[in-house]
Amino acid sequence: MKVKETENKSLMRMMWTRFLLAFVGIVLVVAKSPDFSICESPDASIVGGYSADGDTKMDGAPVYSKGDIAIFRNKGFWYIGNLGPWPPETYYRCVDAEACNMGEDTPPLGKSTWAASKKFGKEPVPEIVKGACQVDEL
Repeated sequence: MKVKETENKSLMRMMWTRFLLAFVGIVLVVAKSPDFSICESPDASIVGGYSADGDTKMDGAPVYSKGDIAIFRNKGFWYIGNLGPWPPETYYRCVDAEACNMGEDTPPLGKSTWAASKKFGKEPVPEIVKGACQVDEL
């Protein structure tokens, strides 16, 4: 009888372990979904997902980051750049008051409103999308 109890306990422990691993896997997938993404750019360092950086804010708005590279607001306008060095290296800027979500908590989507900086930016300008990049299925 003791052998059967031990087998049942082992089976239950194994089932709970599998359940917990599956649950953690689902939580990790959901938690890694970015707020915004840059899917294509001539500068590979800015391609990827950007998420709000916890409590980090600039100009009262969330900083959406991918390491040192960030989408951030300064004096009401939106920028894409490297926040690692000081002063930050600005790659792209959006400084049209109406088209650039001036003063809002989220950057403008698309690419028509962005301009490359002369020093660090590269043409064509990247496109910002909400959420993750869509992968084309073959």
